Amino acid sequence: MINTGLIKAAFYTPDNNELIKPLLPETTLTRVILINVPHCQQYNRLVNWQPGIVSVIHPNYLQVLTLPMQLAMMASKPFPFKPMGLVHLANNIEVNFLPKIDSKLTLKTSFSGLQWHKKGWVFAVLSEGIVDEKLAISGTSFYLSRQRHASKDPFKNGLYETAFSEHEKSEQKRNVNQHRGPRFMSNINGCDSVLFPLGIGRRYAHASGDYNPIHLTRWTAKLMGFKQAIAHGMYSKAICLSQIMKHEMTLGQTCPSQGKMLITSKFMQPIYLPTNCELRVSSNNEKTDPELNGIAAKHKDIKEIEFSLVSKVRSKYREHLRTQIVMG
Repeated sequence: MINTGLIKAAFYTPDNNELIKPLLPETTLTRVILINVPHCQQYNRLVNWQPGIVSVIHPNYLQVLTLPMQLAMMASKPFPFKPMGLVHLANNIEVNFLPKIDSKLTLKTSFSGLQWHKKGWVFAVLSEGIVDEKLAISGTSFYLSRQRHASKDPFKNGLYETAFSEHEKSEQKRNVNQHRGPRFMSNINGCDSVLFPLGIGRRYAHASGDYNPIHLTRWTAKLMGFKQAIAHGMYSKAICLSQIMKHEMTLGQTCPSQGKMLITSKFMQPIYLPTNCELRVSSNNEKTDPELNGIAAKHKDIKEIEFSLVSKVRSKYREHLRTQIVMG
């Protein structure tokens, strides 16, 4: 079946003046859906969302459900950027509870901010999933539209910078080549690597509906300024979350649908396909900072997990994904 939304997005041409700060339209879309169980199960298999957890949706599945709505907003005037070729810089997910895979959901999407970036403009899209008039899950995605600027940044402390500046300042001191933590949690799936094979971009596109050309083939990626196809950031996040949640279940923890979670992720560097990555994980009881240990002791019902996805090229490590999960 032809996806008319994708075709419209592919041919959308914005009215854009580089000398004027772009404006995001005040657009909000709302749809009521019944989750397609076979499709949800297909997605679960691809991202290894395991039995014992699969009665509820994967936290990243909200992005899949709302992507057609996001594309519709981005392919309508007066949206100021081209939808194709956008780079996903970061994604935050807030979970009150995870809906069951056969739930009836009210989905809402809206633009929620814009900021100057040295490589273009970053804008945010807020997605919400509501069950029985209760907000179950929400997600904010930060996208970069790469453009040349006529002048230097006239705007400071914008949306994207504010969301991540403090975290970045603490991380600037860390050299991933002399990485003492987070450590690898070796009993996650019994291996120390996550493989991103050559065709995973097309496979994930088929399951998620995200057919951004930077993920599909080497040639389509080159047209968008990349040397070869790169993995979807949301796929890398999904597969890592699946492994970590499976590990939590083996420790006797409750099903993740029963607790609140805040999952904050930043996509650091692209994962060129194919690549073999290492998953490095730590939790709050492994912190070496006495102040952090004191906070953890005062809030024993809150668990914090941090993980990084890294790859080694020659003698150097490259960090691709950095995520913090707060549960409780």
